[in-house]
Amino acid sequence: MPGKDLKNNILMGYIMANQIQENSSVCKISDLMNVSRILLLKGKQKKDDVLKNLVRLSAGEEGFSGEDDLLWGIMHREELMSTGIGKNIATPHTSVNGIENPFIALAVCPDGIMDYQSPDMLPVKLVFMIITPKDNAINQLKILAAIGNLFYDGRLKAACLASGDPERCFAIIQRAEQ
Repeated sequence: MPGKDLKNNILMGYIMANQIQENSSVCKISDLMNVSRILLLKGKQKKDDVLKNLVRLSAGEEGFSGEDDLLWGIMHREELMSTGIGKNIATPHTSVNGIENPFIALAVCPDGIMDYQSPDMLPVKLVFMIITPKDNAINQLKILAAIGNLFYDGRLKAACLASGDPERCFAIIQRAEQ
């Protein structure tokens, strides 16, 4: 049954990520973000449009000239399997050349992205785009685990969705990690 295999693979990925996080330094997602990489997108959104906006924002912010490579990496990853993880959260991710440190861009979409193909079929409302240096899968797993742990119970997600602006959203995430 393909759906069961997919769920098992996702579950194993999160178990591995949590083990990695327990055995290494704690990853704070607020250290990998800043206010200028948070988009508040009102109204119904389409997955491809949100991802393209995050790529454009990320490529410009980080100063590397690989916007096309970044877009290809994100879209290629989505073709393999949706990065919607459930509970209204998606974690598109890729590794690129030209950066030294991982970073996150966030799209807050209170009205949801209906076409994200999450396992629970709920609209995605928070999209954490994770960009890491090439050949550093451990960073991706640590970041995925940090997002999963931080947003597990839903209260932080609700606070971010209700924040109303990027500055307040970022402050909420920083406070939650203290």
